[in-house]
Amino acid sequence: MKTKITLIAALFVFGFSFSQEKPFTESEMAKYSKKIDSIIVSEKGKMNAELDALEKTFKENKVSAEEKQKQKAEIAQKYEQTINEKIDLQKSHLEDATKELVKNSVMGKANGLNDVIFAENNALFSFRDPKKSKKELLSGTDVNFSLGFTNLTKSAASLDLFTKSSDVIFGKSVSLSFEVRYTGQLGKLTSPVFYRIGLGARSDSYRLADSKVIVQNERQIFLEDFSSGNLRISRIANNYIIVPVDFVFVLNPKYTTENEEKMLDNSKGNFRLTAGIYGGVRYLSQSQILYNNFNDHRVNYRENITGSVNDFLFGGKLAVGYGAFNLFIKKDFTPAFNDNAGFTNKYGIQIGLELLYINF
Repeated sequence: MKTKITLIAALFVFGFSFSQEKPFTESEMAKYSKKIDSIIVSEKGKMNAELDALEKTFKENKVSAEEKQKQKAEIAQKYEQTINEKIDLQKSHLEDATKELVKNSVMGKANGLNDVIFAENNALFSFRDPKKSKKELLSGTDVNFSLGFTNLTKSAASLDLFTKSSDVIFGKSVSLSFEVRYTGQLGKLTSPVFYRIGLGARSDSYRLADSKVIVQNERQIFLEDFSSGNLRISRIANNYIIVPVDFVFVLNPKYTTENEEKMLDNSKGNFRLTAGIYGGVRYLSQSQILYNNFNDHRVNYRENITGSVNDFLFGGKLAVGYGAFNLFIKKDFTPAFNDNAGFTNKYGIQIGLELLYINF
C-alpha cells in the first residue's frame, strides 16, 4: 500500500507544479492514477471473495481455527504481492511522463515561467481549463490575498501616511485581507475597462507607540503607560467582513481575433490602474498585551473591545499593477474609532501589495 500512496503523492505534486506546462502530461498522470485505483479495487474484491470462502469452510468445521488464521495470512500476503507487482508495472509509465514534463520545463519552452507567474487574467496561479477561449478569459472568479502597512490619520481627507501625530507605529501596524471576487468586462469585447465585486475579510492590527497599552473602562478606552513589567507587544485589532467594488483600467490593451470577433486579449500580463470603494461590517475588536512580568513570566493578555470602535467601515482604493502584482493604497473615509476612544488619529490608511492572486 505504501507504493500506491507514494505514486499518488508524486502525481499530485507534479500535476500541481506544472499545471500550466503540459495538459497532455496531466491527463496521462490522471489516467495512471485511475489505473492504480482500479488495480487495488479489483484485487481487493478477489481477496475478499477468498476470505469469505475460507470463513464458510471454517463454519462447516472443515478447517481448524489455527488453519484458518494461517490461510488468511497467506491469502492477504498473496494479494498484497499481486497488487505491488501490478503497480510496479505502471511505474515506467509514470517515469516516462515525468521525464517528458521535466524536459519540456527545462528545455522545451523559454517562456514557461511566464506561463506560471502571469497566467490568464493576470493571475499568479490559474486553475482554469487551458482550453478556455479568449472570450471566456474576459470574465471569471479569483481569490486575492493582500498585506498592507497601516497608520491612523486625523481626517478622512488626510493622506499623511507617515504622520507623527499617530498613536500607532507605521511599519509595525499591518492589515491583512482575503477576498473572493468576480471580474467582468464593461462594454464591448474590445473595452479595456473591467469591474470587480467580491466578499472578503480584513484584519487591521495597530501596534501602539511609546510603550502605551489599551485600558478599557466600561465602553471607553484610554492609552496609558505600561508599568507591570517588560512590555513586548501592545496592539489593538479590528476585524471586518468587507465588500469591495473595483473598476480596472487596462493601460496597454492588446487585441486578438477569435471566431471573427475582435476582442481584448486578456491571456497575458498587462499594466492596470484600479480605482475602487469598499464597505465593511466589524465583527470583532480585541486588544492584546504581551509582556514579561516582574518574575520574568510571559503573560499574554487579550480583551474584547466594545463601545469605542465603529461598527461600519467605508473607504476608497487606488492601485497600479502589472500581471499578478498590484501596489495599492487604501483610505478609510469613516473613522475606525468613535468618540469613546482616546486616540488622537482615528482614520485608517494603508499601503501594500496584493500577495497572491489565483483565478478559476
